[in-house]
Amino acid sequence: MSVSLNARLHAAFTLLFLLSTALSAGASSLDSGEKIPDKIAVLNWTQAEMLLTLGMTPVGVTSINGYKEWQSNTPVLPDGVQELGLRSEPSLEAIAALKPDLILGYQWRHNRIISELEAIAPTVLFTQYPITDNSSYYHRMQSIFRSVARLIGQTALAEEKLREMQQLMDQARRRIQQAGMTGHSVVVGKFVGMGLGLRVYADASMAGAIVNELGLVNSWHSALPGRDFTHIDLLKLTTIGNASLLIIGSQPDDLPAMTRSPVWQAIPAVREERVHYLPALWSFGGPLSASRMATAIVSQLAPEA
Repeated sequence: MSVSLNARLHAAFTLLFLLSTALSAGASSLDSGEKIPDKIAVLNWTQAEMLLTLGMTPVGVTSINGYKEWQSNTPVLPDGVQELGLRSEPSLEAIAALKPDLILGYQWRHNRIISELEAIAPTVLFTQYPITDNSSYYHRMQSIFRSVARLIGQTALAEEKLREMQQLMDQARRRIQQAGMTGHSVVVGKFVGMGLGLRVYADASMAGAIVNELGLVNSWHSALPGRDFTHIDLLKLTTIGNASLLIIGSQPDDLPAMTRSPVWQAIPAVREERVHYLPALWSFGGPLSASRMATAIVSQLAPEA
């Protein structure tokens, strides 16, 4: 790729993403005269989900087994998508071998290798962390989704998917209201192992924002610096008062050892059977992940509404 073409692509990408509400860094883009990319290498699960939601299969994705387990493989990642190494350490050799038209990633993970990535193909790095404004990931996600759609010429489909998500949120809010749960305090958590105890989601997270969107009250507000969640031990969990617990990715017959602690048993939500177990959900995804999360929450808190 010539230097002049690189410069023109870089300028076009920068203009596109300054005009959008999604933030990007170290990015290049295709201008209106360029061919829409059809071979996209994806360095994180969020953009993989978004592309699949928009009807495009990426040629390669990092940590494919992780997508299938932690992201929950929704939408299903088809066979034949190439493994590109770890999300934190993508394989430049594997990416280059695919000869992609475009590479998508996150600034906080991939900005340190932006030069190497751009030597392979035009690269867009979206901003997930650090959080530098008061917006929630749920709202930033919608901007990122629209930007991904622009790149592949699927803006109309993106708006349709966002309308479907909003309609589902509206229906879910009505079910919460009909069940008399509006204003009920909840804390959303996930057992993460590795000695980290329980990950709990603050207001800026997708989980926290969806809880509030449904008319519930997210009752955990503090987060790690620049993030939208934190990790707490059981003693800190005793401070949630009358909030119910929503636990992602665990079921009552398969809980970690920490739940056998007397401290766990002393938590009001546990004593009063206000712990609700949700299926595996991806807290950093796109509209489909958001819809799945809202549906799972309502099915637990308002099953008969």
